[in-house]
Amino acid sequence: MQEPQSGYRISVRSLLLRPNEKKTVDLTIDSETAGAYGLPCRELPHLDGLLENRAGVLMLSYTLRCVPALECDRCLSPVEMPVEEQFSHVIVTETASEQNDAEYLLAPDAMLDLAEVAMTDLRLSMPTKILCRPDCKGLCPVCGQNRNLTDCGCNSADITLDYQ
Repeated sequence: MQEPQSGYRISVRSLLLRPNEKKTVDLTIDSETAGAYGLPCRELPHLDGLLENRAGVLMLSYTLRCVPALECDRCLSPVEMPVEEQFSHVIVTETASEQNDAEYLLAPDAMLDLAEVAMTDLRLSMPTKILCRPDCKGLCPVCGQNRNLTDCGCNSADITLDYQ
């Protein structure tokens, strides 16, 4: 995967040095960047939140809103699934061990890539199976028709696969 350009990197150095310091986060991720993370969107991802130093601990809390451009895993129809999720992370510049890496957002150069954080959170919050409806019938393996829209008359039980 090509690494997306990042005009979304912000410095958190001043926040790390000043307890009780706060900085609001309000940005929209462009379609090219969202697509580079493998998740094109009908409505662009928008972050609205707060970076704050709470007694020496840097926290990022935000709400992410967007409408990803999804397809049903069974019939390939477009799926409208608006997302509005809240996320929060503890940001550190180093960790004591690799075991701690999963618990924190690592910003070793005191720079935080907000697009990377948001798009990763978005991907991890998505369901593993995207369906247009719970009882989706999928595509006919014989003729390729969407079985939710029409009864094609094919008998897929008669299919024999010839592997040589």
